[in-house]
Amino acid sequence: MANIFSIGQSALTVAQAGVNTAAHNIANAATPGYNRQTVVQVAGQAGAQAAATVGMGAQVAEVKRNYSSFLGTQLLSTQSQQSQLEVQYGQIQQIDNMMADSSVGVAPALQDFFNTLQNVSTAPADATLRQSVLFSAESVTTRFKDMSNQLDEIGQGVNSQIESSVQDLNSAAQHLVGLNQAIVNAKGMPGSQSNDLLDQRDQVLRDLSKVVKISVNEQDDQVNVFIGNGQPLVTGSTAHQFKTQPSKTDSGRLEVVQDFGNQAGAPLSSQQPVGGALGGLLAFRDQTLAPAQNALGLVAIGLASGINAQQVKGYDQTGVAGKPLFDLPPVGVAASSSNQGVASLGAELGDISKLTASDFTFRLAGDQYQLLRSPDQQIVASSANADEVLAASAEQGFTLELSGELKAGDSFLIRPTAHAARGIGVALQDGRDLALASAETAAAGDSGNLRQMIGQQNAKTLNGGTSSIQSAYGQMVGRIGSQTRELQLTSQSASQINAQTETALQNASGVNLDEEATDLMRYQQAYQAAGKVMQMAQQLFSTVLDMGR
Repeated sequence: MANIFSIGQSALTVAQAGVNTAAHNIANAATPGYNRQTVVQVAGQAGAQAAATVGMGAQVAEVKRNYSSFLGTQLLSTQSQQSQLEVQYGQIQQIDNMMADSSVGVAPALQDFFNTLQNVSTAPADATLRQSVLFSAESVTTRFKDMSNQLDEIGQGVNSQIESSVQDLNSAAQHLVGLNQAIVNAKGMPGSQSNDLLDQRDQVLRDLSKVVKISVNEQDDQVNVFIGNGQPLVTGSTAHQFKTQPSKTDSGRLEVVQDFGNQAGAPLSSQQPVGGALGGLLAFRDQTLAPAQNALGLVAIGLASGINAQQVKGYDQTGVAGKPLFDLPPVGVAASSSNQGVASLGAELGDISKLTASDFTFRLAGDQYQLLRSPDQQIVASSANADEVLAASAEQGFTLELSGELKAGDSFLIRPTAHAARGIGVALQDGRDLALASAETAAAGDSGNLRQMIGQQNAKTLNGGTSSIQSAYGQMVGRIGSQTRELQLTSQSASQINAQTETALQNASGVNLDEEATDLMRYQQAYQAAGKVMQMAQQLFSTVLDMGR
């Protein structure tokens, strides 16, 4: 009798576990990251009775978590890729929309400036026409400044988003450490289940993969998480924090570094597999924003240098040799805040046809002086002789002059074109100072030098003598447009791939309410049948008692 009662009780226990598990699944069908759980039951150990072996009912071996680690790992990768491309696309759209807006674009102002020069050629002595050239010059410099300021504002927005991403990074690391410990504690307790904690941890990992690309390995029920080139974020019960800090050579540019207390690690770079939203921000800043700022500055330098060079070849209305029409800011040079030496570095523009939309670094690495091009840090020149490297800068469109002693590890950031667009200005105030004449003793109607100025619009003075001012600007706009279109397509593709992976994981691990309803009915019937067994056992037991009276 005891066996029958025990078997019925085991059946009742298993059925109750099944009902509870199905109900738990149904309750969490909409819970983010929840994975379906199923009861794994096994037959109870059989016992011998006389000449036969009689079963001992059933028991719950485990409540299994239905999770595909392969699809889960794949989802981390696809989510990181989608997030990076989505952020890059969203950022570059701002620049693309700005440049496509004719009301703020530089191209119309450039065209208007050269149209004004063309107009004054009809009456070079006309004071009103001469003054209109200066007004038009003011307008074009204002357009350059406005666009440069907008790019700077986008850069500030990128800084804010980088700070937010780092906060999310650190918060996720702390959360993972807590879940690691909770899972270890739960598995150490008899009969406990850590399935829900595992789901929560996997969901945090998924959310984290939207911030950065992560690699995960599990050890002793705890996950270790790494980012970038293998920088640890979580190792067991330790969260490794990251922070933002201004670049040592550009205070307006935030870097992301690992926080070691008194010191910081090397900054994360767009050249590393950072991935996620943070990787998208770094890639946008290095591959799109900085080149756009530099390319805009290159056009501004092309205009100002070309017109100024022609101005000084002519003569104004008083027969005096012309003075520059435009003011240009000096080449940007910034010493690293960690420099140990007392050296200073000066820079001036050289052959503008050799200028590129790039920044450069001059440094002393060991005993080698080096000039590197950003953002990939390609070595342009390297030598133990500083003068050889300094001289090599002329091939990049600028000249360098080093004063004082440089210590190993010291560096300087050189930005030949980055500040030109926002720093350009008009030097002349009086239209009579325009050097339109080609000879000092020319008649009032002489406009020989003016014709040369007008010719600057189409003169191929940039990009190695292959681009004019206007075409260089058009190339910049076209390049941004092409990048925007490419990012739109790749972002859409990454989104589709991620959605497919998420669907596959959901199909493998998610809750199907129809299936749960079926399981609920099946376990309900089993529960009722188990109750009948126990009822029968009770009746048989009562019969035996009655027989003994």
